[in-house]
Amino acid sequence: MRRIQETIWKDFLPLSPVFTTHEVAEAAEVRLPSASRDLAQLASEGIVVRVRRGLWVIPQHPEFAPYVVVPRLFGSEEQGYVSLLSALNLHAMIEQIPQVIQVVTTRQRPRLRTPVGTYEFHQIQPDLFGGFAPYNAVGSFEIASPEKAVFDTLYISTRRGQRFAHLPEMELPAGFSPKAVEEWIAKIDYEPHRAAVADRWDTLGTPHRKSRA
Repeated sequence: MRRIQETIWKDFLPLSPVFTTHEVAEAAEVRLPSASRDLAQLASEGIVVRVRRGLWVIPQHPEFAPYVVVPRLFGSEEQGYVSLLSALNLHAMIEQIPQVIQVVTTRQRPRLRTPVGTYEFHQIQPDLFGGFAPYNAVGSFEIASPEKAVFDTLYISTRRGQRFAHLPEMELPAGFSPKAVEEWIAKIDYEPHRAAVADRWDTLGTPHRKSRA
């Protein structure tokens, strides 16, 4: 177990507080079952936390936040980025702190509850998957731009179930581009949905929307 612990501290912590069993086994040059057993022992001692099978974090790491787990929740053929109310809050556009971390993907996924946070996935049509960039203030993960976070929220709010039908007051940051939101709206394939999102954007005024000086 000492070898595994030294490997984590030497090879992984300088780079990221998130790592997999496979990565640790490879770096420590031990077999996967041995790495898994030793990591489970470290978890029992409170040194690491198991997020889900094969994925671990060290919450005490200065760069750890539940958001940094997001990139590790997907395989090589799928991506996801932080958006919706989670992104609006991180961009200081709303004061409300979501109880879950909201992630946009191109495939339907069930909610994932973990010891470090709950992740909620929202599906969007593939050609609307974009408008995000690295966020490095806390750890490193992909986050929607302010404009894309607004669009994603409107997009989901007008689908079946009407999530986010009642939005908190939103403060648009300096440099916010309404045109960028409208360009995303124009890309929606289904005309009734496109019209519903456009209408929601047009009526998203006071008290829900105001500009930041």
